[in-house]
Amino acid sequence: SLFGSRSFGAAPCAAMRQIGSRTCVPFEAPAWAAPLCNVPKRRLRLGHFPTPLVQWGPLPAEETHGREFWLKRDDLSGVELSGNKVRKLEFLLADALEQGADCVITCGGLQSNHCRAVAVAARSLGLDSHLVLRLEDASQDDAAAACAEVGLSGNLLLKRMVGAKLYIATRAEYRTHGSGGLMEHVRARLAAQGRRPYVIPLGGSNALGTWGYLDAFDELIAQAAKLFSSSADGASTSDAGFFSDIVLSTGSGGSLAGIALANRLAGTGAKVWGFGACDSPTWFHGFINKHVLPDLLPLAGAGVGGEEPLAGLRSEDLSEVRDAKNLGYAQSAPEELRTIREVAMRTGVLFDPVYSGKALHCFLGLLRTSPELFGRRVLFWHTGGLFGLWDKQPQLQALLEAEPQGPGPDVVPVFDRAAAL
Repeated sequence: SLFGSRSFGAAPCAAMRQIGSRTCVPFEAPAWAAPLCNVPKRRLRLGHFPTPLVQWGPLPAEETHGREFWLKRDDLSGVELSGNKVRKLEFLLADALEQGADCVITCGGLQSNHCRAVAVAARSLGLDSHLVLRLEDASQDDAAAACAEVGLSGNLLLKRMVGAKLYIATRAEYRTHGSGGLMEHVRARLAAQGRRPYVIPLGGSNALGTWGYLDAFDELIAQAAKLFSSSADGASTSDAGFFSDIVLSTGSGGSLAGIALANRLAGTGAKVWGFGACDSPTWFHGFINKHVLPDLLPLAGAGVGGEEPLAGLRSEDLSEVRDAKNLGYAQSAPEELRTIREVAMRTGVLFDPVYSGKALHCFLGLLRTSPELFGRRVLFWHTGGLFGLWDKQPQLQALLEAEPQGPGPDVVPVFDRAAAL
């Protein structure tokens, strides 16, 4: 049928090629990435790039201390594909097609942005998606019972609209088997049925997925060069240079690893901050050191511009990670939601409650208490996640109803009959 699913088998993603509603193109790495290993040959065109780089404010910090604040808006990389995950999927799904996959498997929380992006992108390529979703409530110990209560809020609606198959796991099952073990269980089941599944790791965070943000950093360099250079008449459009700090949320480490490594290789000299929405700073550094950097860095030699060799470089050398999870992954504290609300009212930019909103809240708190930690031009890299706000509707409604009404309530009838009496 016209809209029927189809398998692309082992057809390679070679040269420029149309696949479903997407285009596969050769990939050429930035010149400063030449020392890296395992450079991908191809990528898909899934997102709308470059995403905007805009000056941002006013922020609700008591003082900005003369700083400039900028926003890299990867939340505008698409609509149903919005957010940082689409950059990773351009490389991961190109590899899936190259390997002849007819379906993909990945995992995340119930409201996972990553799983939503995988489901939508896979469907646009004619691939089925199988999503392992972890329950966030530790008291839910019956996955079978929870299946009937999954619902259609936020990202779940989009996953189910494009026909994703959902596999529900309790937190206890996740602790016992891990994301890899749970996905392997699904992979083996599908393989036994004659399917050809391709497994995408949690958050798309491996060396191949990280190329999405190595490439994104080159996009940022080009944008900054135009913004912070001299205009045609010789007048400076802004102070020369790059950003003093780059701030982003991290949930699985891949985006952080790509940005931080690119910053080192390109010699741009920013301080990269990762604000963890889950786990601990030690966990993030350990994950990147074990699962990302070894497949990117050469074993010996290959220094950058006469500097020390890249072999042995560790995540701790590239970024500073702060704990921003507060009550826990996907658990929103009232003060976090108030920060999201206040920034939305001041700037018109919405942040999600699971990732970027937690990072924003923690970053602004650190800016207030320790402003000396940041330089004068700070970039916040918005990683998307807007659909997660719908899952927080009860908390947000209570927050809005508790706010002072100012000149009056924000919802009123066109014709106020009570006032006319």
